[in-house]
Amino acid sequence: MEVTDVGINTEWGLLMASIYEDNGEETPLQVRLNGVAMFIGIVGLLVVVFVLVVLLIRYFIGHTENTEGFVRFKAGKTSFSTTVDGVIKIVTITVTIVVVVVPEGLPLAVTLTLTYSMQKMMADKALSCLLN
Repeated sequence: MEVTDVGINTEWGLLMASIYEDNGEETPLQVRLNGVAMFIGIVGLLVVVFVLVVLLIRYFIGHTENTEGFVRFKAGKTSFSTTVDGVIKIVTITVTIVVVVVPEGLPLAVTLTLTYSMQKMMADKALSCLLN
């Protein structure tokens, strides 16, 4: 047996180089995943903004109570530091929602994208079987 080429100059080497070559193009699955992840992120942020506004309105209107049953905020009677503490608690709640939405949304994006791709693939296969 005579060896004429090694490494990248062999057929196997060329095949491996083409597999690992990054041409900068995204696959259709990557494009769809990015779109679904972006959609989930935007919806999550919109929900967080809505929750923040609702909680702040409820706090400053006086519809929230502490553990003893007293209203947390009374205009002109609640100290500035107590008001700031209440607002910080509300912001902490909304930040917690953001922290939970992003990591939980990514597996959902993958699942939805794979489900859609599988359905499309099955429909294409069924259509090709009908035409043949």
